[in-house]
Amino acid sequence: MARVLLFLFMAHLALIIAAVADCLGGEHAPRKLTRAWWVLIILLVPIAGAVLWFTVGRARPPRPQPGQGRSGNAGPRNPKGPVAPDDDPDFLRDIDRRLRDDNKED
Repeated sequence: MARVLLFLFMAHLALIIAAVADCLGGEHAPRKLTRAWWVLIILLVPIAGAVLWFTVGRARPPRPQPGQGRSGNAGPRNPKGPVAPDDDPDFLRDIDRRLRDDNKED
């Protein structure tokens, strides 16, 4: 019985720590209340406070606009630059040119 209670206490403690860390470490402002109020709710209302934080208070990441891919960029070219070398048309043209030059030398 003591092991079960110890496990439940540790799970409760982990939930509280995760909720407070998530509340204080988020990039976006929480919904409904300020961070201070959410921390008080999480700490003073044992399990329900953490559950409320994760369901109601946590800021949702911004949704991509229609027509954008999963990464949020529109179309095949990323304005920040290609993600991998094989996604870069200039890189692929250079490789093709090098291969043609090597074949001409043989």
